[in-house]
Amino acid sequence: MNTDAYRECLSRTEESMLALHRRLDGAEPTGITFRTWVPRSERKQRQRLFVETAVRGEPRYVAKVPLDPQDDMVDREWELLSGLGGLDLPRPRPVGRLDRGFVMSHVPATDFPAFMAAARPEEWPAVLCAGVELAARLHRQGPRPVGAVPGEVAAAYLPAGVRLPAVTLERLERARLAPTHGDLGPWNLRVDRAGRMSLIDWEDYRPVGLPALDVLNLVVTAALIAFPDYPDRGFDWLYERVFHGENAFRTAADRAFRHYARLTGQDVESVVALTPVLCHWMIRRIEDQGRPTGHLFFRPFTERFEAETPRWSGVGRG
Repeated sequence: MNTDAYRECLSRTEESMLALHRRLDGAEPTGITFRTWVPRSERKQRQRLFVETAVRGEPRYVAKVPLDPQDDMVDREWELLSGLGGLDLPRPRPVGRLDRGFVMSHVPATDFPAFMAAARPEEWPAVLCAGVELAARLHRQGPRPVGAVPGEVAAAYLPAGVRLPAVTLERLERARLAPTHGDLGPWNLRVDRAGRMSLIDWEDYRPVGLPALDVLNLVVTAALIAFPDYPDRGFDWLYERVFHGENAFRTAADRAFRHYARLTGQDVESVVALTPVLCHWMIRRIEDQGRPTGHLFFRPFTERFEAETPRWSGVGRG
């Protein structure tokens, strides 16, 4: 989108949000300020404009507007959020439609990556356990899928012709199915001042999906926060820290996986064995957005996992 079109989009969005304040507040809005941003990413497609309103310094609403005319995922997120009324989970609430995009309630919190980075390593188990508790809360809601076959559900995540390790195929045959967020990386969690967490960015929600992928996405990706020097050390080094090493992060990850397994009646190995499915899904999803994946950990982790088929039980065991 060129500069003039962006400015027109921003102006139109701000006018619409003022009208929304008038309708919801029943009076001429006063003391309203705007904050705008376009998330920094390597997307060549599907960039989004966010516009936040604050009333006398208190954030109130956030608009999410697609900048790509071909981007229909924001409309999909509106429909999903509007249909999740019975879902008991901290999340943004849909407020109103725009000519493009929608407005939702503000979620007052800190980004999970910043929250974890500010925590001491001995606090990481509690931080990750709180995250998987929120995931388990989502995964335990809704009716148990009837007639759904895990292998067929998994096919929607995987590129055609992909080969999975035997241990992954074995666990996949009896994998748990449940409602899933679909992109539960640390960047889509918010933490408020009391430590309560909320989930944002629901455009990849599935009423029937593989919940293990949500938990793997959160816990494994959190290693990037725990080891900020990984770009210099490489993904093989990072993989060792996650799957084999004795370190504070591995202790926290182990605690989180076991906590999630207890909450959902699963075993840890059945969750961790689906790591290649997560990696293939994220590669496919990101490349479909026109973004490169060569600098991300998903492909190197998949190759290592497929070559070694590690077991999670016991720190340092492969």
